[in-house]
Amino acid sequence: MLVCQLSELLGTGWVLLAGLLVSLQWAAGAGGPLERKAAAVGSSVLLPVPDNVTHIHSVQWEYLNGTESRSILQHYGGSHSPAIHAPYVGRAIFHPSNGSLLLEDVQETDSGIYKVTINLGERESLKIQLEVLKPVSHPQLRSSALVAQSTVEVLCDVAEGRVDTITWKKDGQPLPPDRGFYLSSSISVLYLRKVKKSDCGSYSCNASNGISWQEASLNVTIAGLSPALQDVLRIAVVAVAFAATSGWGLIFPVCQSEKQRIRGELWRWLSVYTSGLVCISSVLASTAGILWMREEGPSIAFILPEILLAYVVVVTFLVSATVTFQPEKLIHLKSKTVQRTMGYAAPGGVVSVVMTTSFLIKNIYHRHEQGCTEFVDVTTLAVSTAAVSALPILAIFLRYLLSCRSHNSGMAERGT
Repeated sequence: MLVCQLSELLGTGWVLLAGLLVSLQWAAGAGGPLERKAAAVGSSVLLPVPDNVTHIHSVQWEYLNGTESRSILQHYGGSHSPAIHAPYVGRAIFHPSNGSLLLEDVQETDSGIYKVTINLGERESLKIQLEVLKPVSHPQLRSSALVAQSTVEVLCDVAEGRVDTITWKKDGQPLPPDRGFYLSSSISVLYLRKVKKSDCGSYSCNASNGISWQEASLNVTIAGLSPALQDVLRIAVVAVAFAATSGWGLIFPVCQSEKQRIRGELWRWLSVYTSGLVCISSVLASTAGILWMREEGPSIAFILPEILLAYVVVVTFLVSATVTFQPEKLIHLKSKTVQRTMGYAAPGGVVSVVMTTSFLIKNIYHRHEQGCTEFVDVTTLAVSTAAVSALPILAIFLRYLLSCRSHNSGMAERGT
């Protein structure tokens, strides 16, 4: 008896399972296949009937919205043109010959599932998933500051249209998908970390959806020098120009013979000017070094010259001030150490400034090589600075030549 009951239970279970499978199969078949279509806003789209239909006796079109349906039209063979229901009046054209439906001037609100049922008794049906989209607009590309060794962000912004995908290319070659990140559905950002010369090129952003695509490109040029380092370069160039001019003012008197050497008031003003120019050039060179370290970090290669330049600034300033306001104190100096210090301060300062700025300019040039822009043109700045700073020295030498000529003329007159 127990065996019989078990057999009955198993039989009942199999019957229920078979019934469930049949029900699911019927439900799946009743839904019909699903076809997808995409159309642009304002365009027309043709909704077809199933391909396997050979004879059409009746056609029913409806719009499905969740669990509810909205009838569009019903047509029976031999009848007149069917009445088209709102809101499709004037926008829907029915073709009785093949049962298709043409929707004109579609809008985003027309998106959804459209179901056509052919021959109501046979239940031949087809569902069409319609997406009405706005075409994507032309992407706008912009980037952050493009300086070597920094992180650069290239932003792609699509103002209109639903964006399905955004892809990136460099010089026409696709970039890995993980290089771009979505900030929103219509904004993608491409991160370039620790950029260098090889990152220069043309970057393009391609935005697309089911009906359209647009592409925009941006030439990315990496600058090796930031604006701050460009200022450092200009300061260093002015410093070395001042140092070179003051060096000329120091060398010329040394090359003169003892009888023709500049003396008196002219020597005083020449000493004041050359020492002052060395002092200014040392201040500029020191400033350039400090600004470099602020951008690139401290370095012993710049800290030691900074100490030496500070010493030169103090000594040359004292020499200039003493010669200008109390020149008689120089005559009464007895300490040979002080005399040597004051005598070698200006020439040593020139050498220090030239060496420091040359090393700094070399480092700036190497930094520039990490980018792909042209090097900053400082030729005009260097020439104009040297020319302007040389004018007082030229005036002193001209005054010296005139005084020598006057002295020689006086000697000649007394000789006659």
